[in-house]
Amino acid sequence: MKRIQIRAVGRLPEAWQREAQTALLARLQPYAKTEILEVSEGHGGSRKPDATRAKRAEAEALRRGTARRAPTNAFVIALDEHGKEYDSLAFAKQIETWSEGGRPLVFLIGGSWGLDEALAKDAHAKLSLGKMTWPHAIARLLLLEQLFRAETIARGKEYHKRLCDILFPSFILVSK
Repeated sequence: MKRIQIRAVGRLPEAWQREAQTALLARLQPYAKTEILEVSEGHGGSRKPDATRAKRAEAEALRRGTARRAPTNAFVIALDEHGKEYDSLAFAKQIETWSEGGRPLVFLIGGSWGLDEALAKDAHAKLSLGKMTWPHAIARLLLLEQLFRAETIARGKEYHKRLCDILFPSFILVSK
């Protein structure tokens, strides 16, 4: 069973986001021991925060938490707008590669201004969820869904295709 840790800046502000996270974690449970660790946003509640200072404070909090609670030999992946993009099948394969030999995975999700550049540079890999800008709370949910999808793809489960059939039936019929 895989071990996955998601270190995220900020809390999920909306009830529906927390419910979605709980549901996605439950779906992932048979495939991976997944832990979410949240750190406070670095702006300290300021109405006019210094983005550089905030990102630096968030990076320090992520490093402290990662060093204290990250499994040894973890493969660290930073979510970054300049990271590599994958389709779902390639991501499933990449997850298997990153976690070979039982190596734990640690994903880092920055706050409103993204991750501190030095922290992103220190990661083993950078992952982009696409060219669009996503709020960090939504990025967390997208990551969880893609991790679940990757696990079902790796095991040959029907979730990946079946969900596409349900969401886009006319597209599937046209493309067959």
